Amino acid sequence: MQITANSTILYCAHYQDSLRFYHELLELPVSFKKDDWFIELRISGFAHLSLADAARCTIAPSGGAGLTLSWCVAALEPLHHKLASAGVRITSITSGGWRLPYFYAYDPEGTRIEFWSMGGNEDQSL
Repeated sequence: MQITANSTILYCAHYQDSLRFYHELLELPVSFKKDDWFIELRISGFAHLSLADAARCTIAPSGGAGLTLSWCVAALEPLHHKLASAGVRITSITSGGWRLPYFYAYDPEGTRIEFWSMGGNEDQSL
C-alpha cells in the first residue's frame, strides 16, 4: 500500500468556531471548500484536516473524545503564547524523559492537539 495523501475529518457540533480556530487562529490555508458545511485545510505537504458541520452529516460529533492530533512545529513558545493570548485552553510547555518539548491545546470541540518541537528553533516566527 502506498498512501499519497492524508485527510483527517472532524465532525463538528461547533463548526464555525472550529473553522475560526483552525483557519484564522492556526492559519491553516483552505485547500477545498464545499458550500458552507465542509472545508479542507492544508496542514503540510499532502496532509490535510477537514472540518464538517455535523448538523449536515450522518456522523455525529465525538466531542473530542478518543482523538489527539499531534503536530510538530518549528516555534513552540511563540505558538503557546499566541494560543494563550487568544484564550485557548492549553497546558504548560513540558519536556522530560524521552519527550521533546510539547504542550496540549484544545479546539472548540474538545479535540486535544499536541504541539511539539524538535527544539532549538524557538526564535522562528509562526
